[in-house]
Amino acid sequence: MSYWKNKRVLVTGGAGFIGSYLSELLVEAGAKVTVADSLVRGNRERIQAILKKIHLEEANLFEPSACAKVCQNQDVVLNLAAKVTGIEYNRFHMADMFETNMKLQMNVLHAAAECGIKRFLQVSTACIYPHDAKVPTPESEGERGSPEPTNEGYGLAKFMGEKLARYYTQEKGIEVVIVRPFNAYGPRDHFDEATSHVIPAIMKRILDEDDPVVIWGSGNQSRAFVHARDVARGMMLAAEKAPPAEPINIGHDHEVTIKDLFALICKVIGKYPQAHYDTSKPDGYPRRAADTTLLKKYTGFVPAISLEDGIREMLEYFVAASKATANR
Repeated sequence: MSYWKNKRVLVTGGAGFIGSYLSELLVEAGAKVTVADSLVRGNRERIQAILKKIHLEEANLFEPSACAKVCQNQDVVLNLAAKVTGIEYNRFHMADMFETNMKLQMNVLHAAAECGIKRFLQVSTACIYPHDAKVPTPESEGERGSPEPTNEGYGLAKFMGEKLARYYTQEKGIEVVIVRPFNAYGPRDHFDEATSHVIPAIMKRILDEDDPVVIWGSGNQSRAFVHARDVARGMMLAAEKAPPAEPINIGHDHEVTIKDLFALICKVIGKYPQAHYDTSKPDGYPRRAADTTLLKKYTGFVPAISLEDGIREMLEYFVAASKATANR
């Protein structure tokens, strides 16, 4: 029998980008799922296919009373509630990114412990790693130095959330599993210019007929992108099998430069504008890829969706969403 069969599972942020995939996978595994989401950046459309199979609670998780309400009578809590944006927003709103993410971590974890939850997933981030981290990056690098400067507010908040998770595991009788996802992408990501990640940002500019397409940094920086559905699958496996209070990367080490990423997106779309690499803007991390030794040890997880297939999914999603908006 599946670990998740008939378990009462709360997914905070479950109508969000990764959370919606996680909610779907839990339903498929037979869990009794409650999604708690403010529906500010999350939305019902992402979970439309499972709305009749879950309980959706529109909740302001900045309020401790709302967290206490949704944690009641749950067996497992998976805390994906967070404010996640792109480098442009992050570097100019450090206070907001730090404060918002600290509250969402503290409130949900405290409520879960008070409600007697025994198993809890705290979602951290690869943004906790320093600018000069080893690549592929082992979890031990998180204890060395400060996060990459353009993401420092967000990264520090998540690092502090990890510390709190460890203290709660030691002192409160709750097992908190910690995961650090790397560079998630996929069809349900945000495509708005102000807060989007690099793949949807480039895709939208190409589809908007920009020529040249402006891309931040040199284009030589590299990333190892992981489809959000794969990230969600890794989270489920970690929540089930990983030991508490030991941070675990979710990702892989197949890097692609931003220049090669741009070429791949052009190939998938079938349009070939020029790229203008704006070197007055930051590269962020020069390289980022995960050492997944621990993840494989505890779960056997390996991402299944190729980058080209994932980008093709994103294109279909974006085109369909644009048509739906135009027809309203």
